[in-house]
Amino acid sequence: MLLKNCIYFILIVISLLSILILIYSINNKNKNNSKSIKIVIIFYIIYLILGAVVIPDILCLDIGLEILFLAFIALIAIINYIISIIICSKRIKKNNEKPSLSKKALLFILLLIILPILLFLGSFIKEYYLIMNSDLVLVYISRGNGGFGDSKEFAYVINEKYCEEISLGIGVGDYSLVKYLPKKAKKIDNIEDISNLGDYNIPFNSNDKYISVYKNSKLIHKKQLNSSYFNIGFDGGFYIKNN
Repeated sequence: MLLKNCIYFILIVISLLSILILIYSINNKNKNNSKSIKIVIIFYIIYLILGAVVIPDILCLDIGLEILFLAFIALIAIINYIISIIICSKRIKKNNEKPSLSKKALLFILLLIILPILLFLGSFIKEYYLIMNSDLVLVYISRGNGGFGDSKEFAYVINEKYCEEISLGIGVGDYSLVKYLPKKAKKIDNIEDISNLGDYNIPFNSNDKYISVYKNSKLIHKKQLNSSYFNIGFDGGFYIKNN
């Protein structure tokens, strides 16, 4: 799963959970459960804000107009979570005794909080590892029909073992990738000049449905492009040569 899609997935799941948690908060009469819910909600509100606003900007992800929809459902989810907090707080205040959590409850809370973090970190570390161990990082732009918000940046990391799409650091094309690359990376402006690619050759035109990678004139990878990418152009890249 692309890092960008991983963040989308986390946002959607946490947003949908807000409905279930709101219903549970209304039906729940146990003050200990109410305290557990409040703890999870606080973290989920933070995750929604980070995922919809902060993280895509920090990691320079190429985010399209879909983020507006995700931000909208995140806002609705935050409202649901705030209502749930109010309900849980009232449940707790009805009993003067201080609510205490069992070990099982604490483990469950920890699991709900840590799972989104592990999912995000796994996706981030995977893409960063692929970049650092690749020979080539190539960024393309799909211009679509040329309308507003129709263009998409996408990138491939390539070496002898893999040719994988990534989303990390391509929010401003190849320019924003620099901070994720080793210092030995060399800029590529023209993919047609194979002298920039070491032993590789990657022929491509705007109508291709595959990215084909040759090394020493031998085809080593043929990867099908996302069907939503068309009217494609090369945007820039880097030659690293890790082998």
